[in-house]
Amino acid sequence: MQVFHTWEEATAASDIKGGAITVGNFDGVHMGHEQVLAETNGHASAADGPTIVVTFEPHPRAVLYPEEAPRRLCHVQERMQYLQAAGVDAVLLLEFTKELATWSAEKFSKTLHDTFAFKHIHVGYDFAFGRDRQGHVDDLRTLGETHDFNVTEAAAFEMLGAVVSSSRIRSAVEAADFELARKLLGRDYSIAGTVLHGDKRGREMNFPTANVDVADLAHPPVGIYAVRANSHGKQWNGAAYLGYRPTFNGRTLLLETHLLDDSPDLYDQCLNVSFIKRIREDRKFTGHADLAQQIAKDCEAARVILD
Repeated sequence: MQVFHTWEEATAASDIKGGAITVGNFDGVHMGHEQVLAETNGHASAADGPTIVVTFEPHPRAVLYPEEAPRRLCHVQERMQYLQAAGVDAVLLLEFTKELATWSAEKFSKTLHDTFAFKHIHVGYDFAFGRDRQGHVDDLRTLGETHDFNVTEAAAFEMLGAVVSSSRIRSAVEAADFELARKLLGRDYSIAGTVLHGDKRGREMNFPTANVDVADLAHPPVGIYAVRANSHGKQWNGAAYLGYRPTFNGRTLLLETHLLDDSPDLYDQCLNVSFIKRIREDRKFTGHADLAQQIAKDCEAARVILD
């Protein structure tokens, strides 16, 4: 899958013209997104051309309304991986800026077509674009009549009585309802990141952990979780702590994962941690001995859940 970061880069690529395109944030690439992408693939095949996705980073609300910006369901690197797995041929990953937000719907749609010369554009049921989200499907259809491309709109994708959306999945994650999140995502909810060098307190208690920063990501409540972790194709069962480490007066929210029955060196490598079930709430302990005793119990609880 090719990834472009500017209009100019995409315009210069001759092998991504004449296909089908879709536009959106695609945060989490959930089951609703999968429907849009599968349908776009079908339109691309009918046009005998590539499947193109145009998406944005950071999230538009993070630029326009920073205090209202939603926590993301995944980092942009994972979003690219999920898009590739969905069969996308090329992505234009645009930096969302206040200047881009001023573009009229007409300017955005014309630039889109000038760049990709697409034969079909397929959008989500709630798609809007351009300054103040003034552009809609009918505006695309008007342009399509002039530039000879087709426009279709995906139906809302519903599961378990409601539309599948990124906000609904965030709510499920924040409630530690991993079963619902799994169904809406089509996979376990996970947090991925580079393993950080910590203070190694876990190692001193014979429970070494791989620590990942969760800044800006949607996450469940602080506490202990049974998890599965993977890195570079290898998978482990584990027990993870998500919290601020009150026993040590910590202030930074961290995800600390102890891998059961193994202690590989994962520093500076990417680790993906999938949440399976909550074990208990977070709490402060009087000292290392009490904490170590509880960690042993948590690891055994995780082992029972995962086995």
